[in-house]
Amino acid sequence: MDKKNQALIAAATVTAVLLYLLLSQIDPHDIISTLKGIDASYLAGGFILYLLCNIFRALRFHILLDQEIKLFPLFNLVCIYNMMNNLAPMRTGELSYIYMLKKLHNKNAITGASTLILSRIFDFIAIGTLFLASAWMIGDRLGGMKSILIPISLFMIFCLILLLMLFYGGEWLSISFSCALDRMGLARNATAIYLISNLKEMVQSMQKLRNAKIALLILASSFIIWAANFFVVFLVIRGMHFDIPMPIIVMGSTFTVLSTLLPIYGIAGLGTSQGLWTLVFLPLGIPLDQAIISAFGYYIVQMAYYLVLGFYGLAMIKLTDQEG
Repeated sequence: MDKKNQALIAAATVTAVLLYLLLSQIDPHDIISTLKGIDASYLAGGFILYLLCNIFRALRFHILLDQEIKLFPLFNLVCIYNMMNNLAPMRTGELSYIYMLKKLHNKNAITGASTLILSRIFDFIAIGTLFLASAWMIGDRLGGMKSILIPISLFMIFCLILLLMLFYGGEWLSISFSCALDRMGLARNATAIYLISNLKEMVQSMQKLRNAKIALLILASSFIIWAANFFVVFLVIRGMHFDIPMPIIVMGSTFTVLSTLLPIYGIAGLGTSQGLWTLVFLPLGIPLDQAIISAFGYYIVQMAYYLVLGFYGLAMIKLTDQEG
């Protein structure tokens, strides 16, 4: 059995086990009845904000790509990318952005990878900042969870250092890598030459962001994306008639985002995201049934948002191809 199949079996096992453990704590029909009773105005508001998130994601890629691709085509790409990233197993949906950028807009894989890496670094800076702000607002309710603030803070510092290294130390990294290969006698190796040329290209693309104004625009758009994203969760949860404070929602949502970094991730995030959501909500005073029902309820609504805009993006790209 190859590693790919082993990973899929592991993900399926994790999903099945966590679903059983979570759903055995409640009556699953409560999830259905909660979704049936959701307030349509909150649902619509959440969708509008999710739409706004995608617009700002497209705007961020527009800036990262040096405004070489128009905003509307990037919006379609982002809609598909978000859908694939949340449905494809083992986060392989990340590759869909690089693939579509190359196929639809003739951008090489290095450009796609570098802009994707930068967007992820800015994402973690924004998420970490909002998480720490929420933790400060919750205060004493954190209890034993205060211990997680240190690793989150350290991770934010790491992201900032990495960002500065990519912006200002990229040339040094490229030269150091070339020297290391030369000392190992691999300077003329075809693979080494390919890696060095790609690294230099990635450094060049990242150096475009040394402009403070551009960097601030990307950072601001990242904060807008995640503030709106967390508010989507708040609206959907409120629409399900659960009164969960915004800071707690930010903390729970942050852990579902960070769950994607786990070595074993449930299929389409099913099981792992709800498990972490529940584990965060319980110590913060949210009843077990509310934590589990809200986790599954939001997951289903979120997937509906992904699918609606994802299929819209696919339809628009197909229509554009036909017109072309």
